[in-house]
Amino acid sequence: MSEPGSSILSKTGNLEKTQRTGLPADWYADGLVWPDFSGGGLFNLAVSIARACGANVAPDYLDLILPSGAAASQSWARADTLVFFLIDGLGDAFLSRNRDVAPNLWRERVQSLTSVFPSTTATAITTLMTAQPAAVHGLLGWYVRDEATNSIIAPLPMRHRNGSAVDDVALLARLLQAPPMLETARRQSRFVTLPELADGPYSRYHRREVPVRTYETLDDLASSIFQACADMNGSNEQKYVYAYTPLLDATGHDFGMESRQARDVLARIDDAYARMRNLLPRAQFVVSADHGFIDNPPARQINLSDHADLHAMLRGPMTGERRAAYCHVKPECQSDFGALIAERFGDRLCAIPAAVAFEIGLFGPGQSVQASLRSGDWLLVPRDDWTVLDLPAGDQGHVMLGVHGGLSAGEMNVPLILSPGN
Repeated sequence: MSEPGSSILSKTGNLEKTQRTGLPADWYADGLVWPDFSGGGLFNLAVSIARACGANVAPDYLDLILPSGAAASQSWARADTLVFFLIDGLGDAFLSRNRDVAPNLWRERVQSLTSVFPSTTATAITTLMTAQPAAVHGLLGWYVRDEATNSIIAPLPMRHRNGSAVDDVALLARLLQAPPMLETARRQSRFVTLPELADGPYSRYHRREVPVRTYETLDDLASSIFQACADMNGSNEQKYVYAYTPLLDATGHDFGMESRQARDVLARIDDAYARMRNLLPRAQFVVSADHGFIDNPPARQINLSDHADLHAMLRGPMTGERRAAYCHVKPECQSDFGALIAERFGDRLCAIPAAVAFEIGLFGPGQSVQASLRSGDWLLVPRDDWTVLDLPAGDQGHVMLGVHGGLSAGEMNVPLILSPGN
């Protein structure tokens, strides 16, 4: 198995990535972690699940390699029932620190995986839904820019930056271009998620005609997964269930990951997992997360709107994430922008040319037109627990104590948890 953070599909090794981006190894207190596309990353997990479901996957995309040395898809393809449980925001370090309240998850944890970049839900879940890297599917963060309309969109809720719903059919087609893996999957499948997440444009596109079972609370989650499997019992086909909980992520954003509230939610998720395993003892469970977390003190935030000279160089608001922001810069300001970021914020922000990010494989193999357009000209990566925002005067935005999206170990490393003996 490759060392987490390396990638044989990348054009450069980790040392050259550091040299070309200017990101030093000590940029983060807990370590700099590059996304792995060579067998130890979330991308490879997506590829393995898709292949285990019989879906079409690019032949040069590499499987997840299990600790035994086996390709995960070959092992999981034999399972009559395959359940993938995605715990939004469950970092590997957080699970380790709180193993006392999550004994069931910790006992079946087999290894750490790297997330994708940016380490965020919109990017990671789209990879899991399509078995494509961000460089291809092009959803590079919570906010993406649509060049054709000069608009800023949040793809998961499918809303404009001003909160209005996206109802332009052509715009939806540009945002959602990578075919979902369930389109060609040969397993009978079900989705299990919250009611409010079941029927939005993003979910409908990626699940296609797959039926949904919804649940209201974590106490209902295990029984909903069991019922989803029972719905398919009349068929001789193999079964696949995708189950998702966003509760830990929401709690982390509101209270931080060192909070009592985050530990309490983890304990409830662990209880739910134990019930799933008891209800479906013969199923193959695969459990992981889209990203981890760090906490961001309010005093360690940079609002680019407070710097009029820099903000005037942009063609529009920053996009992406607070921990990985894309800047679309006016042509005449290209070189000055990067130099001014380095001069003013060099100890807190690293400005990386977007072209370099693709060249070193930061977003994975390939490069679609839409991914190129959405990455802008410069990528800003904050140091340690800093964040960068772009808020109008007087706008406090969504206050978040917990954040993610960067390349720190806390954000990038997620656990792989497997039910044994199947």
